Amino acid sequence: MLDSFDKVAADTLTERRADLYRVPGLLDRLDEFGVLSCQLLHGDYSAVNLLFDGDKLTAVLDFRPPEPFLLSYEIGRIAFDPRTVVLNDDWMTSAVVFVNSYVQENPEVGATNIRACARIALIQLLTSLYGVKNHYLKPGLLQADLDNFWFLRHRAAQRLADHLGEVEAALVEAAAHERDMS
Repeated sequence: MLDSFDKVAADTLTERRADLYRVPGLLDRLDEFGVLSCQLLHGDYSAVNLLFDGDKLTAVLDFRPPEPFLLSYEIGRIAFDPRTVVLNDDWMTSAVVFVNSYVQENPEVGATNIRACARIALIQLLTSLYGVKNHYLKPGLLQADLDNFWFLRHRAAQRLADHLGEVEAALVEAAAHERDMS
């Protein structure tokens, strides 16, 4: 028997399939950014895996064995978290503020990684089925939250795709500022 999730999942998956045409062009244009750096990453450094005491970060959860991967992936996952992109009208400014703060703490990050982080985040959002796949193949204890996260991820992919040019221009400016500060 179909439930309300099934209908919305069918719609979002249809939209997602239609958006897959974007992926080859997004990947091809990565060459324009230059060589991207790799480092060991948490891989899921997101709000649900951070514990705070007031404004102070006290712990990071959900570690698997760290693996080397693109630094711009980690920056993009944090800067363009679906909750921020969908639920915050000023999400682009929030992303740029985060990136600028990241660069202040990690000046060796490099302009290339900054400029590419939105594109990498968008590629990941467009190609990942995290959430909807879990619903059907391995439902969990908090499945309703994961279902909602699937919808947020889908809407975030659409919003980021619609504004990628603006976002990348803001990141180029942030990267230029980073070079000026060096």
